[in-house]
Amino acid sequence: MPKILLLPLDERPCNYLFPNMLAFSSEDIELLLPPKSLLGAMKQAADISAVAQWLRENFFSCDYAIISIDMLVYGGIVPSRLHQLTQQQCLDRLSVLTQLHAAYPHIRIFAFTLIMRAPAYNSSLEEPDYYAVYGERLCRFGALRDRQRRGLSSIEEKSEFLALENALPPEILHDFCNRRKTNHAVNLASVSLLNEGVLDFLVVPLDDCAPYGWAAAERGEILSAIRQNGLGRRAYSYCGADEVGCILLARAANHSRRTSPGIFLQYSSVCGPFVIPKYEDRPLGENLRWQIAAAGGRTVPSAEFADMVLMVNSPTVGGEQMSDAGHDVIFCNIAPACLPDFIHTLRAMLQCKPVLLADVALANGADTELMKALAQEDLLAKLTSYSGWNTAANAAGTCIAHGMICADNIEKDALFTTHRILEDWLYMSCIRRRAAAFAERQKITLSGSGEQDGLVTPYILRELKTMASQLSLPQCVSIQHIALPWHRLFEIELQISVV
Repeated sequence: MPKILLLPLDERPCNYLFPNMLAFSSEDIELLLPPKSLLGAMKQAADISAVAQWLRENFFSCDYAIISIDMLVYGGIVPSRLHQLTQQQCLDRLSVLTQLHAAYPHIRIFAFTLIMRAPAYNSSLEEPDYYAVYGERLCRFGALRDRQRRGLSSIEEKSEFLALENALPPEILHDFCNRRKTNHAVNLASVSLLNEGVLDFLVVPLDDCAPYGWAAAERGEILSAIRQNGLGRRAYSYCGADEVGCILLARAANHSRRTSPGIFLQYSSVCGPFVIPKYEDRPLGENLRWQIAAAGGRTVPSAEFADMVLMVNSPTVGGEQMSDAGHDVIFCNIAPACLPDFIHTLRAMLQCKPVLLADVALANGADTELMKALAQEDLLAKLTSYSGWNTAANAAGTCIAHGMICADNIEKDALFTTHRILEDWLYMSCIRRRAAAFAERQKITLSGSGEQDGLVTPYILRELKTMASQLSLPQCVSIQHIALPWHRLFEIELQISVV
């Protein structure tokens, strides 16, 4: 049984709890995680020296190490967007991996390091304070800058770029660009570690990205370094972030088992594989292939040759036209997917193969129309894996990893599938908006302190139990506990157990 060490991206359930549940669902994986208390909390960076010490004390005992470089260097995903570290300080922290490899060269290191995002909205919740005022403009400035460097700018775009350059305060632009420069240097140094043999495999994901922008420009330079060193088979860069820990856990499991699961992709919409989802920079079908490859699998041309089938409830429109779960669907000129045919195909696939359902037609939650139909036809309980949270890459990657790691253990496998149905559908798409309205009526203010979290979580728990009691789920479970890990309603920490 391989022992896999995981240094996660941060302390949130998607990065800490999900891999733990997947390892528990497997018969042949032992997972070693650091104490959650070491990993910081949202804008509070982890204690880097304590994290490095934990690695030194535990590294020798594992067969595989999955390392978030953002955690190792900056103390987490949000601190990677806030720090004031110099390049040298960051590279010194990164050198821990070189030291560990020198001491234990037989241990395979799978690492991932994010290209820093620049979201297209004004909010400082997960960004520097100035992003509340200048966020949208900083994002647009990066997109125009990228287009100009590629020789794609129109006259109007060149004028807009100059206007933005003059409108953005120099000290803010300097802070933002300087941090990006530092983080980019760390990413290039990570590619060098791969080239030197310190790392065995590297993923450089793009978090909340677009076809043009800051991240796209930096990714181009990273890809050049990868190609110049002939590392294209061991360094991947695609859309994602919070699911990469699970993907690499699947890669370690597949490598240990000496397997490469074949996955057949079946979409709900004929245009599904060609749509560029919201928050991403490439067609859905292409990103799915990268994720499957990163997890150590392969796509196959038909269900006949597949170990499992990934049913993809895909969007028919992308970008800003793509709706968020729980909100009214934005009108568009493209008709919705033919769900009756998709459900019929899903039912047929269930007769012969493990079926994974990536529910990515909407952003930030499940497609309630699909899920209600599956519930009415008693198909939810038959799914091997399900996921529908946050971005398309987040949901699909979690689903792929789960299917690969646990598909042979039906009973334990069903626990995580149930967990995802409860959270991604019932909470994210149905209860979350009602919980926000409840908090507003009760004048409950959620903040970074978490002082009033306990006033809204009982409401969420009651609603979730009521809705769950009306469904036939893959596993009969007891909902034990709900918390708000970042003291907001965007995500929950859900704990369940088998009844």
